[in-house]
Amino acid sequence: MKRSLLTIILCLCGSLAGCGSTEPGPERTIVTGKVTFEGEPVAQGHIWFIPVSGRQGPQAGAAIIDGQYRVENKGGVPVGDCQVKITAERPQADTKIVSDGGPEEIPTAQFIPARYNEKTELTAQIELRPEPVEKNFDLKP
Repeated sequence: MKRSLLTIILCLCGSLAGCGSTEPGPERTIVTGKVTFEGEPVAQGHIWFIPVSGRQGPQAGAAIIDGQYRVENKGGVPVGDCQVKITAERPQADTKIVSDGGPEEIPTAQFIPARYNEKTELTAQIELRPEPVEKNFDLKP
């Protein structure tokens, strides 16, 4: 009886594993590059590639560290036209830190202008290639 129950359970699991969409996801490619602001590498931040309206596909992004990023999760960025959003924060110079005995938190503020994030004007054409696509962004104030 235990053997029959185990066989039924394994058959059900096998059939359920095959369920789901048979449509492949969008084609993707790895995207790497550099991000600078006023000619200096962005120390820490984030970059997002968002398919333009009218085009299906998930957004993809990565951390920016020392001015460099690499979007490779789930195969990278969906191929096609994308909006690009870049954010980065740095400590606020004029804020006093008051400690309540716990770890000190240094307040930060977004220093990248809104035209590169909340109201982005940046776009990128992502091509399908076997090697990573390089997209560099030199941001101005």
